Amino acid sequence: MIKIERVLIPVDGSDSSRNAAKYAAHLVSPRSAKLYLLNVWEPINMTIGGEKAEKLRERAHAKAMEMLEEYKSLLEPCGLEVELIARSGRPDYVILNVQDELDCDLIVIGSRGLSVLENVIMGSVVTRVLEGATCPVLVTRNLRVKYLQDACGL
Repeated sequence: MIKIERVLIPVDGSDSSRNAAKYAAHLVSPRSAKLYLLNVWEPINMTIGGEKAEKLRERAHAKAMEMLEEYKSLLEPCGLEVELIARSGRPDYVILNVQDELDCDLIVIGSRGLSVLENVIMGSVVTRVLEGATCPVLVTRNLRVKYLQDACGL
């Protein structure tokens, strides 16, 4: 039997990623699994440099950590160990790099992010994660209420 010990949950503030986080918390055992909440923000444009670029990076990191803290408090009733990770870069690359770096056993990701236009223009982050991941990927989509209620008091 495969033991799920490390679960990566990419989040972006969307309802889809919030539901994926809830479902992941419901899916794993608090005694055996650690959740990694990951938020990826767009890199600062290379034409912006110096102190201004550093301030923009700091602001983006702070905003990402604020969102991650909200997700962490949402999952607190589950009693799970949760680590927060905020990184800059192309979302699919960062997700796959973090999955590899942490040797995650599972990625739980919502099917829709915040940017529908980006999905049309660049292709879906979820599709690229599915194609590149070296662990199982669980994509949550239109979850029924029964999958989101009574998950550790959520």
